[in-house]
Amino acid sequence: MSNIYLLYGEEKYDLNQKVEKIKKEFTSLEVGVNLFYINSDNIDELENVSQGVTFFGSKKLIIIKDTNLKFNVKYLDNLDEDVTVIIIEDSVDKRLSEYKAIAKIAECIEYKYLDEKQMTDFIINTLKKYNVKISYEDAQYMQNVCGNNKSNNINEMQKLVIYVQNGGTVTKEIIDKVCSKTLNAKIFDVLENIVNKKKEIAIEQLNSLLQQKEPIVKIYIMLYKQFRQLYMIKLLKEKGEKNIALELGIHPFVVKKLLYSCDKYKVDELKNILYAFDDYDKKTKNGDMDFEIGLKKIICML
Repeated sequence: MSNIYLLYGEEKYDLNQKVEKIKKEFTSLEVGVNLFYINSDNIDELENVSQGVTFFGSKKLIIIKDTNLKFNVKYLDNLDEDVTVIIIEDSVDKRLSEYKAIAKIAECIEYKYLDEKQMTDFIINTLKKYNVKISYEDAQYMQNVCGNNKSNNINEMQKLVIYVQNGGTVTKEIIDKVCSKTLNAKIFDVLENIVNKKKEIAIEQLNSLLQQKEPIVKIYIMLYKQFRQLYMIKLLKEKGEKNIALELGIHPFVVKKLLYSCDKYKVDELKNILYAFDDYDKKTKNGDMDFEIGLKKIICML
């Protein structure tokens, strides 16, 4: 087995679990003695750290983080077998010569988010271990509310287990009461209130997001994306498309929710909404419109 690991990807929970598993192979670890952290700020120390003698037994662990692989990979050649190196990145460019060189000597593992179905199954199976029940539909709803981040879902499930206790059942109502929603789920709530002509509530939700320091541009992009999905779903539905979710690459649970909303609009109405978002985008970029006021105007006109 290689004593060099390249771990990267968006699913930090599994990545960190792998790091902790490697750490357990050491009897004792102490920073600066036999445990060393390297990043872009102190990358110049890598040669000395990798080649130096440890004063705490022979085994040594070096963790290199967030360097974009911009270091001399030759320092990792011919490492002593008692030296373990973990390289951690958010993502890697496999076209880089540094990546290609590392891939020849390291165990490379990419950690991806579970897809919607995998996360739904993960929620059901994890709650089952705690003797807590949840229907597939409610597990889908939880995945939609809490997202695909495994660590986040585990935290929310811990709250649910405490709330319903051993032998209990998790429902949609309990999820709404106990779980913290992702930004995407909160934006969907804004969309639902817009669709149902509850504009005052939608504005209040927008204000709440801004108070939580969510970037107005990010809110605009996500809201625009959902209206664009509404438009595409409406077009495909009118064309008689049977499998809209597969055609658009959207989770069936999301399509099911959006189908109800798109019935409230005609195709031309949705097209005009997208034009309004495009106009907002141009005017805010040119400084002709305030980001917050402009977005609130769009909500009021819908």
